[in-house]
Amino acid sequence: MRLLRALEAHFERAILAIILFALVAILAAQVVFRYIVGSPLVWSEELARYLLVWCTFIGVSLAVREGRNISVDLLPVLCGTRWLRAFAVLALLGSGLFFALMVWYSVPLTQRVAKIGQASPGLGIQMWLVYLAVPVGMGMALLRALQALWLLVRDGAVPGLDLTDEHAVIHEDV
Repeated sequence: MRLLRALEAHFERAILAIILFALVAILAAQVVFRYIVGSPLVWSEELARYLLVWCTFIGVSLAVREGRNISVDLLPVLCGTRWLRAFAVLALLGSGLFFALMVWYSVPLTQRVAKIGQASPGLGIQMWLVYLAVPVGMGMALLRALQALWLLVRDGAVPGLDLTDEHAVIHEDV
C-alpha cells in the first residue's frame, strides 16, 4: 500500500525527472560535440524536441494533480468557499471533458501514424511514439482531474487552494 501511495504522489515527478535529465544530458552532449569535438550530433536536437513534447503532456497531468493549471485568481478573493467549490467542480468537469476529447481524438490519429509507419527524419524512430505523448499525457490528466473531482466532492478539498479561511488562499509552498 505504501508503494501505491508513493506512486500516486510522485509518478509524474519521477517520469518528468527522468525525461528532463535525459534532455539536459543530450543537449550538453550536443554542445560538447559541436564546440569541442567539432562534429555536432545530428540526432540530438530531434530527440530533445520529442522529449520536450513528452515532458509537456506529462507535465499537464502534474499540474492538474497539484492544482497548478491555469486559473483565474480573482475568484478566490471575490467568492466565498461555497461558490469557489462550485466553480472548482465546473472547472474540473470542463477540464475533464477537454482531456477526454483529447484522448478520444488523439488515439485514432496515433493509430493512423503507426499504421502508415512514418519515421522521424533524423533518428528514424517511429513517429507514433511521439504522437503517443498526447493520449498518454491527456489520459493521465483526465485521471488526475477525476481524482481531484472525487476529493473535492468527498472532502471539499480544492487542489492548490486552502479553504479554511473565509477567503481561499493559493498555496505557494507546493
